[in-house]
Amino acid sequence: MKLLFAFLFAFVAVSVHADVESEEFWANLDMSTVVPVEDIPGFWEGRDEALLPGVANTRTGRIVGGQEASPGAHPYQAAVLMRFGGGTGLCGGSVISNRVVLTAAHCPINSLDSQIILGAHNRLVIEGTQHRQTIPSANYRLHANYNPSNLNNDIATMITNAVIPMSARIQSSVLPPVGNAELFAGEMATVSGWGRQCDGAGAACGTAANLRVVSNNIITNALCASTYGTNVVVASVICMATTGGRGTCNGDSGGPLTVGRAGGRWQVGVVSFGAAAGCERGFPAGFARVTSFRTWINNNMS
Repeated sequence: MKLLFAFLFAFVAVSVHADVESEEFWANLDMSTVVPVEDIPGFWEGRDEALLPGVANTRTGRIVGGQEASPGAHPYQAAVLMRFGGGTGLCGGSVISNRVVLTAAHCPINSLDSQIILGAHNRLVIEGTQHRQTIPSANYRLHANYNPSNLNNDIATMITNAVIPMSARIQSSVLPPVGNAELFAGEMATVSGWGRQCDGAGAACGTAANLRVVSNNIITNALCASTYGTNVVVASVICMATTGGRGTCNGDSGGPLTVGRAGGRWQVGVVSFGAAAGCERGFPAGFARVTSFRTWINNNMS
């Protein structure tokens, strides 16, 4: 019995130390050091060559050619910061309940822990509308069949330890009902995020401080597969055109793709991949298709 007590005491001591270290890290984080998760060392190791759009490797999660969002217009939007040994990565996400954020599996995988920023317009400052919360890696729920090489099943939930305080600026996104089989091809869709704003290397093409949005049409999977192949564009993927150089870019991964429905909006996609040839080159942007994962999402809310 004495040995058992000693073991339990040691375990608790380590856990408390880890929690303190985590909170100190996030409290003292220099936001200027945060980079898109795609820029974290080692991110591109092991990617499938099928992720080539014909001229260069694809890159995950890429908003360009859009505009600044109206503050509060996308209250489900989350900024997701992940702590890795090699740096701090930026992704997007969406609130789907008062305890759950939906994102892409390739965002939090292998991270030490994460911080979510909700109710934000400018993610670089602490606005009065914001709520920030740390999520330990034990609270990640990555799809069991997530394939890091071709990004199939690129979806995850992150469970908060504390209830998310809902407000005018923090609300859940509306997901299509379980069993919905709409393909949404031809519909105008909107994606939002704080990712890179153009293809160049200068400061003007860095990640955005203020939330940005872009709209374009959803295209058929057949058309999308003509760029990325059927190993990447499977039935559980949905794609958006980037006509006019308007689309996602590095740092937008995990964010919400929405369409208009019944006076509101449905979230039909989670930002997954785009073309490394350039965010502005017109190659389609790929998303995890939410309707394909509705049962999985319901089963991974806790």
